[in-house]
Amino acid sequence: MVFLRRWAFLLLLPFILVAASVTGSFSAETERRDPAAIAREDHKPVVADFGLGFCRQCKQQTATLKEVEAAYGDRVAVRWVHVNLEGALVERYQVEMIPLLVFFDATGKEAFRKVGPLPYKEIRDQLARMGIKEKRK
Repeated sequence: MVFLRRWAFLLLLPFILVAASVTGSFSAETERRDPAAIAREDHKPVVADFGLGFCRQCKQQTATLKEVEAAYGDRVAVRWVHVNLEGALVERYQVEMIPLLVFFDATGKEAFRKVGPLPYKEIRDQLARMGIKEKRK
């Protein structure tokens, strides 16, 4: 039993580290990386992908978003937010599950959010509802 108590801290360590990263402050550097701020500055919609980058669903979503970048060019900005490294953004947008896609319009207002990987067709449909058409056809 003493053995388990000694190792219990190591089992909880990943959760402690994640909690510490989420409680970061909102600095000027974070503001520059904020998807809503990017949308306001560039005057174009932003699709923000909150995830870790290495889980199966996050990898699947990354591949789909690279396809979106190719199809839409400079009409849409894609922003990847690593939840362990950008805790202030995670806190600001109340990210509870990943992967999470958040769509911002050109004014920086949140237009849509969806937990879990979103297929290209659904991303395309959401961007069309926002008035953004594909570059290629």
